[in-house]
Amino acid sequence: MIDLFLNNPQRSYRIDERIISKTGDDYEVLDRIGCGGNGVVYECIDRAGSVYAVKFLLSLSQKSKTRFSQEVLLMQKANHPHLIRYIADGTVEAVENNRYKNIVEIDFVIMEKADRNLLDYMKSNEKPEYEEYAPQFRGLCEALAVLHQFAIHRDIKPENILIKGETWVLSDFGLCSFLSPEDHQDITKLNEKVGPMFWMSPEAIDCYYFGGKEIGKYSDVFQICLVFVFVLTHKYPGGFFSAEDIDTTPLIKELILEAISNDYHKRPQDGLELVEKFNNATYYQ
Repeated sequence: MIDLFLNNPQRSYRIDERIISKTGDDYEVLDRIGCGGNGVVYECIDRAGSVYAVKFLLSLSQKSKTRFSQEVLLMQKANHPHLIRYIADGTVEAVENNRYKNIVEIDFVIMEKADRNLLDYMKSNEKPEYEEYAPQFRGLCEALAVLHQFAIHRDIKPENILIKGETWVLSDFGLCSFLSPEDHQDITKLNEKVGPMFWMSPEAIDCYYFGGKEIGKYSDVFQICLVFVFVLTHKYPGGFFSAEDIDTTPLIKELILEAISNDYHKRPQDGLELVEKFNNATYYQ
């Protein structure tokens, strides 16, 4: 048996170590990898010996369940080498580890397993060279362009960029807002904070303070390029900075400074425009 918990082991759910997806494939749950605000991630293995990551939703509110189902749907729709790859999903019966021993259903999604996230990489490595970061930046821009066909991410930060082998992968679609009304149920409240602490776009913070719905694809452009600055400077990109603060080529500097403009009208408006400008900045054909 496996005990699932977020930050408090005293509040946990017990499940069988073997789980079955909606397609009937079964997986053995192995070691715990980590957790977020609503879910916990474990390693799992299928009968062929392939190792994946499985995320269990431990927040059982209807709001959390809706967001989780939308996250799974987006993983199924959006495919790119620099987007986290969907494997399977399902539900598992769990027993609450308390005196009531209530039986609940916990949703899970199985995805490819990464080696670490970008923040952990930055903590253990010096600033990467151009030959390493340029193709990864380009791949993430392309991934964002694919994602923007379906949704706005709204939660881009170093912890949500995973590294698998040599590939940097955009992940965690729990806060995504679908562009298609039939796919998206709007559960974000007025003045609700939407986005990662330290990495929110100016308009996302304005929405939190003053209300409104100005968060758009250009907000993702801001977030991902702010992460790029973090990679290039090897320190948190707070406050004002200029091209001299960013150690990269002049054209990439110019594009990044444009993309993190406080005025979103001055940025590339979506992932596709960002890809086009990044390719021009690197003379990529």
